[in-house]
Amino acid sequence: MIQSMTGFGQCELAEAGWRCHVEMRSVNGRYLDIRARFPAGLGHLEDPFKRQVKAQCPRGKIEVSITLLPDGAAGSAPRVNRPLLQAYRSLLEELETALGRPVQVSLGDLTANRELIGSNDWGDDPGAVETLLQRTLELALDDLVSMRVTEGAALGKTLAAQLAAMRRITEKMAPLAGDLPGVYAEKLRENLKRLGGGEMVADERIIQEIALFAERCDVTEEFERLKAHFDHLDSLLESGGQVGKKIDFLLQEMNREVNTLGVKSNHLRMSPLVIEIKSAIEKLREQTQNIV
Repeated sequence: MIQSMTGFGQCELAEAGWRCHVEMRSVNGRYLDIRARFPAGLGHLEDPFKRQVKAQCPRGKIEVSITLLPDGAAGSAPRVNRPLLQAYRSLLEELETALGRPVQVSLGDLTANRELIGSNDWGDDPGAVETLLQRTLELALDDLVSMRVTEGAALGKTLAAQLAAMRRITEKMAPLAGDLPGVYAEKLRENLKRLGGGEMVADERIIQEIALFAERCDVTEEFERLKAHFDHLDSLLESGGQVGKKIDFLLQEMNREVNTLGVKSNHLRMSPLVIEIKSAIEKLREQTQNIV
């Protein structure tokens, strides 16, 4: 199944006198980029967690917010890192002097800093706190993956619908492309007649010119390759997995074929269809940027 790189997951659990809340947000990214800041003293859980994320979310920029606080009166009370607080105070005074105006810092800014206000004391059973954090992270990750899969399914349906529309456009283009030699022959004879040179040009020369044009504007191979690309894209949508980069490459190839087709079949009735299919390909490429 196709997975989107956009998603949100969260979980909150309470156990052993502690309450843990985890939020995960993911957006599209060329590679996997996990940004998480673990509570002091629990940083050793970060690498195993990142491996777990990588196994389920191969691509995307993922931000993880972790809050671990005493639940009620139990647990360890938050403490203030006074040396660090003093260092921040000196820094703010230096900034105010340099800027020539006060620097506003709210209580929320201070409490959000886990190095400034927090707790390294996880009570009598630190193992229980680790288990709580691991379970909360796991459930939040499951929630994130579930949303990414749901979003991916919706994207897959949209891509499939646009692919069907592109097939219909090419079906309209094919007969027009086949008529190009006849249209050219008619215009050639009309121009020769209008210029008064129709009688001076032998029919064999006209037929030879038409044959040369027919060879130059033959787009049979382009239509065949385009159809093969459509079939390949259809199979990628059905197979799922990590197909985002493959689809993006395939769409580049489609665009190349359509460009060639537009140049060879320079015709008033073909041009709007060429523009329409190029627009559809561009829309597909934009949506593909969010697929794993």
